[in-house]
Amino acid sequence: MADDAQAQANARMYSRADVVAEYDRRDLRAVEVTILLRHRDALKGRVLDVGCGAGRLTGHLLELADEVYAIDASPAMVNACVARYPAAHVEVGDVRDLSRYDSDQFDAIVAGFNLIDVLNDDERRDVLGEFRRLLAPGGVLVFSTHNRDAPLDRPVDWLRFGPIAVAKLIRNAPRWLPNRRRLRRHEREEATYAIRNDSAHDFGALHYYIARADQERQLAGAGFELIECLDLAGEPVPPNTRSTVAELHYVAR
Repeated sequence: MADDAQAQANARMYSRADVVAEYDRRDLRAVEVTILLRHRDALKGRVLDVGCGAGRLTGHLLELADEVYAIDASPAMVNACVARYPAAHVEVGDVRDLSRYDSDQFDAIVAGFNLIDVLNDDERRDVLGEFRRLLAPGGVLVFSTHNRDAPLDRPVDWLRFGPIAVAKLIRNAPRWLPNRRRLRRHEREEATYAIRNDSAHDFGALHYYIARADQERQLAGAGFELIECLDLAGEPVPPNTRSTVAELHYVAR
């Protein structure tokens, strides 16, 4: 039941018109700029942008790659991406089913903005296996994920941000409180990961959280070698290091 709740909540949230509008932009975080510059040679060939949204990363990938393919489960997101980037091969598609693509078809796969965190644990491992199938030998996987070692992101935890944040939380309570009441019972804390209802989009989703060491082991289990892990500033997070930033970015081969 918890897995069903996660899928339903996330699908509902990412189909909202205001969420589509929020993703319809081109701005990059510092870490994304670092990755695109540092790994631009790996992104030159045929690239798959998974969970492309309205094309926030798609346009930048088009400037680097020979061909860009992109999918998103939201038709509204896909329509926005197609309108802005007609040169990309953009389709409606679910990351859980990548059977439309051939083995070894891509030189790189990019799954930005914590895309795979909308999946439950079994789905996530299956998708990583599919990424491995789709990548040509030596191909690169770039993705980000919520960091389990970051401070908790619950309503009560906003108290640490001071009176302005608390006032905003109180003012917006009619929007987030129903979501929080509905979804918090589906949260899970497991040995190697967690499913949490965080503040994204008024506490409207359930996201997967994982620490750096567990993510490296998960990648190895899917047949990947971790090249680097970076924080939001683009600084490396070495092995046996506990970072407390909200999300971490990974590049694996």
